[in-house]
Amino acid sequence: MAEATSVAPRRGALAALDRVVGRVWLDPEDPTALGLLRIAVVTVLTASLVTHIGAVAEYFSAASPLAGRYAREAFPSRMSLFFIVEAPWAVQGIFGLGVVAHLCWLVGWRTTPASIVAWVVWVSMVGRNPLLYSLPDQLQMALATLLLLMPTGRGVSLDARRLGPRPVPVWCRRVIQFQVAVMYTATGLLKHGPTWHKHGTALYFTLVNPYNRHFDIPDVLAALQPWVLSPLTYVVLWWEICFAGFMLWQITRELAGRPRRWPDLRLPWLGFGVAMHVGIQAMLYVAWFSPLAIASYFAFLTPGEATRLLARFRQRGKQDVAAGLPSG
Repeated sequence: MAEATSVAPRRGALAALDRVVGRVWLDPEDPTALGLLRIAVVTVLTASLVTHIGAVAEYFSAASPLAGRYAREAFPSRMSLFFIVEAPWAVQGIFGLGVVAHLCWLVGWRTTPASIVAWVVWVSMVGRNPLLYSLPDQLQMALATLLLLMPTGRGVSLDARRLGPRPVPVWCRRVIQFQVAVMYTATGLLKHGPTWHKHGTALYFTLVNPYNRHFDIPDVLAALQPWVLSPLTYVVLWWEICFAGFMLWQITRELAGRPRRWPDLRLPWLGFGVAMHVGIQAMLYVAWFSPLAIASYFAFLTPGEATRLLARFRQRGKQDVAAGLPSG
């Protein structure tokens, strides 16, 4: 009798652990949220890709100033299809195929092969000419790789219209959430020195740096420094460091059944992130990093929220169409 009593708690504990692991990682869910995430991220990837149009041969082919064995010797650790295929017309053709693959990935038509082709083109471009890219572009490759490995075409896609929507595991959104949390928290922890932790001048010096600023307004920034930029420096720093805590809070809140006494922090927390990235994009040259970071926030939508958002968008589209029809 005592043995049976001791086995029951163990089974109960294992069942509870199974429920936790399922809700955090393995349970199936509606694919709409993952589909919207795919659309948001791939839209930015496509926009970033087409900015190369007009200089593809000069960047990635034998027509580049750094070509042939010299390019391979300059970037020996890199992988690129363009180390093998170097003729300008062939490189341009592969790039064009990549644009088509991105559009197919975006609308979810033959999503898996399209994502593979798009990923190969990005790896080839970054590998062939890494001097075009910087540290923020690592988020581009990270998100492209993660979405490649996920069944993103199961919802909000032409594939889903053809085959019907199919559930996806919750880990797909979780992985992107963890990627975003690691990016911010690691970045915050790496920000050290007196400009961040003592003087609060890091944002000021970033905005006046001629290397990547958009506007030469040192007098305005100096006036804003003690009242705006200095406090904002500390807010940004601790917002980034605490992002992992925000992530754990949201997961724990979901496991607890979203009780009212545990507030949902996504709107204020991610809202600050959106405002921060819009400000960064307006003031500094960061290429596509800010739009891509904002697009990754779609991973924090629940399937129910994504479904309601999509329904609202479709309803508004029907209203706009109806308003444009001639009366009578």
